[in-house]
Amino acid sequence: MLLTPADIAATLDPATLEASGRASVALEEFRAEFTDDDAVFAATFARAESAASAALAGLAADARETGLARLGLAASAGARDAASVLEATLTALDAPHDVAAVHEAIDPGGDVAAELSLDGRTLLVPAALDHAWLVARRPFFLGNARTARAVLAARLSTPVVPLPISGGLLADEEAYRAAIAAYAAGDANPIVLVLARAVEATVENARALASALAITRDDWDHRMVGVRSHASSRDLVAVVLDNPVIDAKLTVPALGVTLAAAYTAIETLVERGILEPRGPERRNRAWFAPAILDAVDAFVERAGSVLPGHEDVADLASLDLADE
Repeated sequence: MLLTPADIAATLDPATLEASGRASVALEEFRAEFTDDDAVFAATFARAESAASAALAGLAADARETGLARLGLAASAGARDAASVLEATLTALDAPHDVAAVHEAIDPGGDVAAELSLDGRTLLVPAALDHAWLVARRPFFLGNARTARAVLAARLSTPVVPLPISGGLLADEEAYRAAIAAYAAGDANPIVLVLARAVEATVENARALASALAITRDDWDHRMVGVRSHASSRDLVAVVLDNPVIDAKLTVPALGVTLAAAYTAIETLVERGILEPRGPERRNRAWFAPAILDAVDAFVERAGSVLPGHEDVADLASLDLADE
């Protein structure tokens, strides 16, 4: 029988608790660096989290392909799966207590650990233990680790932006896998230590992401000089910060304008160098915001690389995990 987080917490070593304390300090310092003005970056941080989580799952899709998949314009299964990870991350940020809703975004109709207790705690140790417990559960392991990482990112979020913790886990994915296996065998120390290191690594990587986004925001403000203050294209800039891959179907309701007005706003951002078209085709047209998408891809690249064919950490077929 798999021990619960409450059962296993008493086995933690003093050194493990010390490491988690240092990571908690780093996390609190990171949280203090963001103001309400930075809330516009929240969606991009969520994309960075989901992209790193998808990489841990061995899903081959960059930020552009994932964005196209959200619009229904990507053909690859990897891109569609990566888009489902993004949906799960966004769901977790909206409702961090609702594990069922998060899992539904990844594995519609799948089983869920409904009994998992998420009481809003954000301390590193309980977050690590609950995460490991959810990952190690069976028989629904296919989407399980991705669900668990989405919930973990939400629990470690700042009040302004989510912490893309999967980037830190990606930095040493073998240790992550081994820590889950150790937890399943009754030792919680490795997963707490792995998560503590992941927090510190993620904080540094996320600072670089925040810096890139701040530069982009200032650059876009400069590019929009001369555009009327009430122009729809200005409103579209805010939409693109949240959705760096857009099409007309997304733009019309987002701006509350006609199709013709949506195309005019899009063209203004193309002319200003904020958007670029997907290609010359007239059907299934879409536009990219390269600065945002490149920042997300750079975050994942800094975090680490995943060799093709890696299994998701939840698929621990060699472990003798009980279903209850």
